[in-house]
Amino acid sequence: MPELKMPTLQQEQHEPIVPNVQNDEKEKKSQWLKEEILVEFYNLEEPGVPLRFSYGSSKKPENFTLLHGGKYTLRREIVNHLESRQIPLWGYKPDGSGKMVKDLKGYKSRFQCRQVFNQ
Repeated sequence: MPELKMPTLQQEQHEPIVPNVQNDEKEKKSQWLKEEILVEFYNLEEPGVPLRFSYGSSKKPENFTLLHGGKYTLRREIVNHLESRQIPLWGYKPDGSGKMVKDLKGYKSRFQCRQVFNQ
């Protein structure tokens, strides 16, 4: 007697319907970074020297000149950029074999921006 083959149902693969949280978070962060805030700028490295720098693409750079103690309206992304400029602090410690090994102790900030609220 011949065997009867049952037709097999092909299961369709469906992705679960989940909101794309990562894109929403990226969009919120992007909007937050573009927000302008009033800050007081401190040049911790050389307080009397104005800081001149360019920020942005090479085709359309934004030029800034900031003085120590001055108040400026800047985007948060520029404030984050300034505060991320740091100098590594190195120290030396013995490694146990009589040699001294270079050791990263921390970082020294070059610039500081303090947000100013309504006075």
